[in-house]
Amino acid sequence: MTAIRTYLLEALERVVDGGDIEQDELEAVVPNPLVLDPVEKDAWQQLSHWADDADIRQRDANYSTFKRDWMRDRIAALRASGG
Repeated sequence: MTAIRTYLLEALERVVDGGDIEQDELEAVVPNPLVLDPVEKDAWQQLSHWADDADIRQRDANYSTFKRDWMRDRIAALRASGG
């Protein structure tokens, strides 16, 4: 498993467990998401959206729940695709 894939899994799990992620952190670890494979890129996109959508989550608890469910799906996809 690559360092980036490991990071993506850990970041997704952190968000699912109620934590957060900042765009600066994501960009520091994954400066060029174009090099990611499709499953990793999808995980990165979900994390990036999460970081950008703090204002929406603050206003809408259902949105947070929905996005965390998507994160769970991304965790499963990353694990299923190996690497």
